[in-house]
Amino acid sequence: MALEATHIRFALDLKDVYEVRDVDAFVSGAVYPDSRYVTGIDRLATHPDDYLHDPMFRASDFKKGWHAHLLGDTVQGSGMTKLLPMVKSGPGEESWIERTAIKILQDIDDVNKFAIADFLPSLAHVENPNGEDMDVMRGYNKLFENTYKDPANTSIDDLYEMWAAFGVGDELRARVKETAERFAQDSAVMEGVKNLYDTMLFDAKQLLR
Repeated sequence: MALEATHIRFALDLKDVYEVRDVDAFVSGAVYPDSRYVTGIDRLATHPDDYLHDPMFRASDFKKGWHAHLLGDTVQGSGMTKLLPMVKSGPGEESWIERTAIKILQDIDDVNKFAIADFLPSLAHVENPNGEDMDVMRGYNKLFENTYKDPANTSIDDLYEMWAAFGVGDELRARVKETAERFAQDSAVMEGVKNLYDTMLFDAKQLLR
């Protein structure tokens, strides 16, 4: 999964393609799927495999944002494989750690590339399409208002804490943080990170044609 600043930026850059009218609902939908970390519902309930041409995702602006999230995950994964061949891929913990570290570095880059503060109030809009507890969902959305309240100073430490809120244990988070800090010093990795968003957006527009 991409992290949420990346997801919000990505969704907004596709807003016209999705013909969005309610931006608040759209932005909220764009962060919705990862709420599974705090609600505990099955991943396939929020990340269905056959989403791309499912008409359900055109039924509302919230669901269009949800679709943009899923599309973002898809093209980020393929883009990472193309641009960052030095990063492990496939199943397994080491691959998850390295790819999560890349997502953290991309999120820090993306949060400074658009006016995220203008869209954080959109997260007051909350829906629960899988019957999730609304108080839990409000707390989930509020997490991102706090994480990104100072975009210019968003750091690896901030996103390390976000993963704690997602329920990821201390040892695993520490390994992700160490990997992100190591990758941040690698010029070849960071070149790939800085080019990843444009690749994602290009590939997404091809899939939405």
